Amino acid sequence: NQALLAASGVLLLAILAVRLSVGVGFPSLLVYLLIGVALGENGLGIEFENFDVAVALGFAALVLILAEGGLTTDWPDMKASLRLGTALATVGLVVSILVVALFCHFVLNMHWQLSVLLGAIASSTDAAAVFSVLRRVPVPRKLTGALETESGLNDAPVVVVVTLVSINGGEGPLGFIGLFVYELAAGIAFGLAVGLLG
Repeated sequence: NQALLAASGVLLLAILAVRLSVGVGFPSLLVYLLIGVALGENGLGIEFENFDVAVALGFAALVLILAEGGLTTDWPDMKASLRLGTALATVGLVVSILVVALFCHFVLNMHWQLSVLLGAIASSTDAAAVFSVLRRVPVPRKLTGALETESGLNDAPVVVVVTLVSINGGEGPLGFIGLFVYELAAGIAFGLAVGLLG
């Protein structure tokens, strides 16, 4: 009963926080992060150490965020800047990961695996923040479309890189690259099939 009451209170607080953040133009994602920090070990002292549940909830939230963003994105605006957004989500992402990974490895003397992991984490644009903020800020539609395209497309490669690096990257660099390409190709094929059937 106490757990149900606490969960209901957190849910009501989250709903009120979203209403407040929408009213003042503040990203609701940051409000959620602040609620999480306030409830955590450094706040009210709620301990949560089930990493498998955290990963599952994170992936579920990412799926919902990207689905909502994709369904509410204006296709003509996105189509006009698809080339720029795709270039940012692919070439820009690779360059960003390489720059951060090289800096961490050679300047901060970190292991390659941790350097690439930090590069991948730092390179991904947060889709929830982009979708929520850009739709209320007076920005040219072509730029908004490019940023929404980039933030929606870059999560898939980053998730694959983080997952592969976390499991030691498979069988060396070639195995890593092969598995990376396979994961993205299979994901694109599955997404297109679901989109066409839908």
